[in-house]
Amino acid sequence: MINEVTSHLHPILVHFPIAFITLAVLKDFWSAFFKKVNFQADHGMWLWIFAALSAWLSVSTGPEEMARGNTTFLHIHDQLAILTSWFVTIVAAFRIYSTYFKKKELFNKLKFLYLIFSLASLILVLTVGYYGGKMVYTDGINVKVHNKLVNPPK
Repeated sequence: MINEVTSHLHPILVHFPIAFITLAVLKDFWSAFFKKVNFQADHGMWLWIFAALSAWLSVSTGPEEMARGNTTFLHIHDQLAILTSWFVTIVAAFRIYSTYFKKKELFNKLKFLYLIFSLASLILVLTVGYYGGKMVYTDGINVKVHNKLVNPPK
C-alpha cells in the first residue's frame, strides 16, 4: 500500500497548489475590490505560503522518468511548473514582507503589479494542469490498465 501511494504522490499533491492558488487569487481580488480591509492583515498571506510550499513539493515529485520519450508535453509542463512555483514564491514573499514589516504604503503603490503577478500565477497553474492532463489523458503517461502501463517508459 505504501508503494502504491508513493508511486502516485505527484497526482495526489498537484491538486493542492491549484486549490491554494485559486483561493488566494480570489481572496486577493475580493479584498482589493470589494472589501475595505487592511490587505496585509487578512489570511490571504497564509494561502500564498501554502501555495508556494505545495507548488515546489508538486514539482519535486513529478515522475519524469515515466514520461521521457513518451510525450511531447513533458518539457513545457515541467518548465511551466517551475515558472509557476517561482511566481507563487515571489507573491508569497512579497505578502510576507509587506505584512511583517508593515509596508502598507509600499504594498498600496505596488498593489496593481502584485495583482498581475497573482493572476499570472493562476493562469500559469491552470496551464500546467492542462499540459499535465494532456500527458495523462492523451499520451497515457503513468496510466495502468489491469496493472500494466498503457505507455511504458522508453
